Amino acid sequence: MPSDHRFKLNQFIIVLFGVGLVGCATRAPLKESQNVEFDGVYRESMVDVVNRAPQSMSIPELQTGTVIDNYHLQAQADYHFSLAETYSLEGNSPRAVEEYKATLLYDQKSGLVRLRLATEYIKQGLVSQAIEQTKQAIEVNPNYDDAHMLLGGLYSALHMYDDAVSEYQTVIKNAPENMDAPLFIGAIYAEQRKYSESENYFEALAKNPKNKNAHQAWYYLGRLKLEKKNNGVGDAHAAESAFKQSLALRPAYVESLLALGQVYSSTGRRGEMKTLYRIFQEKYGPHPLVAEELAKVYIEDKEYAAAFDQLRILEANDPADLNVKTKIAFLLIEQHKYDEAIQQLEEILAIEPNSDKITFYLGAVYEEMKNYSAAIASFQKVPTESTYFQEAIVHTAYLYKIGSEFDKAIETVENAIKANDSLPQLYAMLASLLDDTKQYSKALKLLEVAVEKFPQHTQLQFYLGSVQDRLGNRAETIVSMQRVLGMDQNHVQALNYLAYSYADQGKQLDEAEKLVRRALELQPNDGYILDTLGWVLYKKGRVNEAVRVLEAAYKIQPGESIIAEHLGDAYYHLQMPEKAKRLYIRAVERETNVATIEKIRSKLLSIDQQRTNLRTENSTRLPASSPTPAP
Repeated sequence: MPSDHRFKLNQFIIVLFGVGLVGCATRAPLKESQNVEFDGVYRESMVDVVNRAPQSMSIPELQTGTVIDNYHLQAQADYHFSLAETYSLEGNSPRAVEEYKATLLYDQKSGLVRLRLATEYIKQGLVSQAIEQTKQAIEVNPNYDDAHMLLGGLYSALHMYDDAVSEYQTVIKNAPENMDAPLFIGAIYAEQRKYSESENYFEALAKNPKNKNAHQAWYYLGRLKLEKKNNGVGDAHAAESAFKQSLALRPAYVESLLALGQVYSSTGRRGEMKTLYRIFQEKYGPHPLVAEELAKVYIEDKEYAAAFDQLRILEANDPADLNVKTKIAFLLIEQHKYDEAIQQLEEILAIEPNSDKITFYLGAVYEEMKNYSAAIASFQKVPTESTYFQEAIVHTAYLYKIGSEFDKAIETVENAIKANDSLPQLYAMLASLLDDTKQYSKALKLLEVAVEKFPQHTQLQFYLGSVQDRLGNRAETIVSMQRVLGMDQNHVQALNYLAYSYADQGKQLDEAEKLVRRALELQPNDGYILDTLGWVLYKKGRVNEAVRVLEAAYKIQPGESIIAEHLGDAYYHLQMPEKAKRLYIRAVERETNVATIEKIRSKLLSIDQQRTNLRTENSTRLPASSPTPAP
């Protein structure tokens, strides 16, 4: 149910089609024209009466000497009317209009035909023509209630409320047993926020013992109560009571059921809403509208098995509804039922083979199942113009990367950029791949072009700074990180990188501490940020504090070589060589850079040398308790 409970009167025109224009039991008799009498009867629906059309769809031919009498004119009118009805049912409104006009050639004063013609004009959005034909139908028969109802609906849609009410009141005067006209008047007053007048009409209808649709009046009364609540002059309890009255009269009335469920939801009774819908489905369902609402609630509450059952109801109701099939597929993915999800996605693609969204998600499911070749094949089918193209390329490149096929990964992204150079993420992915393969100079040139092309893209500027750092351009790195923070002062990676760069060079340490602490506020318990803070404190001579921070960083990221090395340095500074040595050994075990490994090994060698020197010194020194040797 939509949250907006205001009455939309133009929707009532649709109701009018169903109420007055299709199910009439009789028609107004054909009127006299040129002193010729007509006694035929127009049937109202092609599907209601068997053999209503002539056996031949051709106009009956005149026999020699035949006079154009009422029977001939009747045959001509019936023929065109039958064609018009057929075209209307087929959805060919322009041809239906032509045939209804042709019918009027043989009976210009047929109110019914003019009303049918008006409905076709409405389908085409030709409201003024529809009004004109409806007015002419009323001129022919002032007591033609269907025409007054339709005209009232047209006036309502145009917000000509007074005129609409006048038409409906005419119907009430002509046919007091008509329950639709007062319902529409009540809706008009509700739209105008004339709540008292509207409520009087709805309550009268709801309590009228002759009203066979009193449940509908209670429903609209509940809607009115909600409308009043939204405008601060009512409460949800009154609406709830009205909807319950409606359901008491017609337990299977879906509109009241859904409205009551929404009242439960809006007043914090989500569980009652689910129970209400579930019981309805068991007793009176399955109903697709209830299934749709219930599935949505179950999904929000992560009750996926229950949601799945409701989605299957929707699928059975409309097997061609791709939206439902897609929801089922995503629900299967959420439940990690990947084989079933693949089957569902492939069924969708069989119906809609050009769906780039489904093609992309099919690749994502294959990726999740580690069927990388199938995933890549699916990602490669996503067209360049698709909104999923960028993600598909990134995923493809990543899969090539984890398979150590860096050349294919780089080629994939380079070709994608050639096909569409407006996607900044592709430049970032390519720069990352060039960084992985130590092609730093090529990465630098690429990022310089990308940053110029996308000057406000913070991540590209960040990558540029990190590549500059790889090439030893520390000053340029600092400038790039400062630019990132100029665009986004809360860019965590740039805050941390700039703080570490200052600390590693032993300069602007107060600013470095300020930057890293801001990063830590934004992303607490991050091992890398804690390491930077610890290193800043170490460089500032606050080694005791540094050890506590670095130990926390190492606990979070025990596999990171640089953190182990920093903690080892802090231990060594505090004259804890055994602890330092253990950390240096772990750092060597986790490090891949040869130069860094040699640097750490030199620290280990220094510790071992100091221990050797200490043992040598202790071996030549007499204990303090030993006697003085004889000269």
